[in-house]
Amino acid sequence: MPAPQQGTGPPTTPAPGHPPPPRLRAPAAARVPRSAAPPPVVTVPVGNGPVSVVISPDGGRAYVTDYGSSAVSVLSTVTKAVTATIPVAAGPWGAALSPDGRRLYVASLGAGTVSTIDTATNAVIGTVDHMGNPVELAVTPDGARLFVACQSLNAVRVIDTAGNTVTEEIPVGMGPRSLLITPDGSRAYVGKEAVNTISVIDTAAYAVIDELTGFHFPRSSAVTPDGRRLFVPNYGGNTVDVLDTATGTVLASLPGFSLPFAVALTKDGLLAYVSCNGDSTVRVVDTAGYRVIAEHAGLNVPYGVAITPDQQSVYVVNNGDSTVTVLAGLTGLHPYQGPTGGGTRVTLLGSHLTGATAVHFGPRLATEVVVVSDHEITLVTPAGHGVVDVTVTTPGGTSAPMPFYYLPPPRVTGLFPASGPVTGGTAVTLTGTALATARTLGFGGTAVTPVVLSDSVLTVTAPPGPAGGVPVTVTTIGGIADGGTYTYVGPPDLNALVPAAGSRAGGTVVALVGSGLAQTTGVLFGTTPAAFSAVSDSLLQAVAPAHAPGTVPVTVTSAGGSATAPRPYTYT
Repeated sequence: MPAPQQGTGPPTTPAPGHPPPPRLRAPAAARVPRSAAPPPVVTVPVGNGPVSVVISPDGGRAYVTDYGSSAVSVLSTVTKAVTATIPVAAGPWGAALSPDGRRLYVASLGAGTVSTIDTATNAVIGTVDHMGNPVELAVTPDGARLFVACQSLNAVRVIDTAGNTVTEEIPVGMGPRSLLITPDGSRAYVGKEAVNTISVIDTAAYAVIDELTGFHFPRSSAVTPDGRRLFVPNYGGNTVDVLDTATGTVLASLPGFSLPFAVALTKDGLLAYVSCNGDSTVRVVDTAGYRVIAEHAGLNVPYGVAITPDQQSVYVVNNGDSTVTVLAGLTGLHPYQGPTGGGTRVTLLGSHLTGATAVHFGPRLATEVVVVSDHEITLVTPAGHGVVDVTVTTPGGTSAPMPFYYLPPPRVTGLFPASGPVTGGTAVTLTGTALATARTLGFGGTAVTPVVLSDSVLTVTAPPGPAGGVPVTVTTIGGIADGGTYTYVGPPDLNALVPAAGSRAGGTVVALVGSGLAQTTGVLFGTTPAAFSAVSDSLLQAVAPAHAPGTVPVTVTSAGGSATAPRPYTYT
């Protein structure tokens, strides 16, 4: 194969003499037992009562808010030591960095202020007062606006970062606490622990556009890099909910977390780190399979969590003993699954990777191999089948193998029901094979996220669509499958029934005239079902059932809705 390219990241110089062999730690696919989680790297004392942690874009510094000390501790990620302490107003809680890392914003819950810190000088250069017990805050991707959850104002305030002034106030309801902004900057999610809801804000319109319910003390959430899934720790429910951001529906509710406080996601979105106050652990979740694959124990009431840009380290704030623990990040292959035809772009994380000459997937060589640094290689997978061993070869030797899973393309065998109203909302079940990694279902040109029940069953809520049939497609890691045709049905309409009267004994054949009648599923005379047949889309023939004398409404029901005749039927 051609010699791998060297990336722009600074490679690590091998030790003198024979270089060490490359090493890959277990990826998510290896189903790492909890006892196999790597031990803490180091624990660093910080100020009193630390709450949150953020890491600079270059990965060189970690900033920790010390609630009890009214300060921010600055840690070097190289030396793992506090290099500076920045005094701020009383009770600092949340922190956020500008995209370029030049400004650090700190919400002081106790003082009701938001401070702006110059990260070059570690000095406070601006303060916004009267912010009503600000808790968490987030910066838009362009760095122009700062959204702040103001707990006692029951609102989110927006600060123009250039002028350091409040420009908008968005009412969100009682006690906003957590806040994040999607990677594209279009939405803000605001958790309200007091009422167990999350407000969704349109950041352009400065308005709440949805209210998500059903949580149990939601705390610091995280959104995947593609913006499609939201991970919400339910502090009071000991679960982590995974939401489809397009529909607001819960895709999965993961049990077994003890007072989960915060979630942090790796830059590829494949791993979620969840801090748990109840048992002082951090659990690592495989976001593809929704399962815990590792557990870091021995922490002390962990609060905030942050991951370094190179994904080599995870910083965890221990509120219980005023320290920060630095954990070794799980490394290996991300993603660890792909289609049999190859072509998957994979990031390989490990150590001693400089000078890699080959990356094998079983007997085949990976292509487009780039050595980004001593810890990272990017590549494209070759074609393959089943589970293959992945190894890296450098001048120091060949690494121990790690598994990569080739997934077959999906196949759909059933679609139930195959029709529904144009307004959407129908619960649809698909059956087939190789469906476990499905993340998208297409209804014509509309993509929605399914709920995976097993490798052979998916469920999804049909989106709205125009009347008529649309193709359904299922996209998995293994490929795309044709799911058949789903038919959108418009509501029926009734404008006449002839005759409009008949014997109490029943048996009268009644013609029902209207439109959208071909998909009729039921006809009622009052509350009594009637036998019927669809002659055409505009004509039904129904047999009036027996009924006491009097008048009753006649109702037609179809997959698209229901309609009642403009005049009742009279029994004589």
